[in-house]
Amino acid sequence: MIAAQEGREGLLNMPPINVTVDWPTGQTAASVSQNPIPVPSANGATVIRWTCGVNVATFAITGLDSSEFNPSDSNGQGTSFTTTDSNNNATSYTYTVSAVHTNGLKSAHDPEIENGS
Repeated sequence: MIAAQEGREGLLNMPPINVTVDWPTGQTAASVSQNPIPVPSANGATVIRWTCGVNVATFAITGLDSSEFNPSDSNGQGTSFTTTDSNNNATSYTYTVSAVHTNGLKSAHDPEIENGS
């Protein structure tokens, strides 16, 4: 019984999905390193972590479905944001990334998270 519990706990402790918000030189807007972000159904609840990448000073995440993601927004601009995706619905979710370039320009775009992929 203990071995089975240890195995089950291992499934619940999947590594986070890491995503960067980048603004490549010459591009007019920021983008994310994974779009859509694939979240396999076998992973169960999964942590997703966004961080600043190339040429991004800060960013904000808004519009995540509060019945699926906790927290559902970054509560303003920052350099990183982590949420837990309950991953209990096989569907696509759209969210908004608002980024500030290191030179002060601003952009927003709406990537996706694909649960049950």
